[in-house]
Amino acid sequence: MYKSWLIVFAFLLSTNAMADSFRCKRGLVKNGDSTNTLLNKCGDPVRKYSTQIDMNDHGRRYKAGVTNWVYERTGKSDMIVSVRSGEVLKIKPD
Repeated sequence: MYKSWLIVFAFLLSTNAMADSFRCKRGLVKNGDSTNTLLNKCGDPVRKYSTQIDMNDHGRRYKAGVTNWVYERTGKSDMIVSVRSGEVLKIKPD
């Protein structure tokens, strides 16, 4: 019984981590990486567009402008990488 719960727990942790990273042709990109690292590992995005996201800074909520970089993946959904001030903030499938 203990092993079953351990396996379930490990699976939940691994799926949560995947939401904040994705593999490109030259490596793994994760939140906090610089845009230079993103470009070196994934190359240029297919397209870019700007939007605003909700931010939380020590209890103070506000909207912040971000640039979304879209990367196409063969046979999988596109990945949207939100970038602000030269840093990867968020990674999510399209």
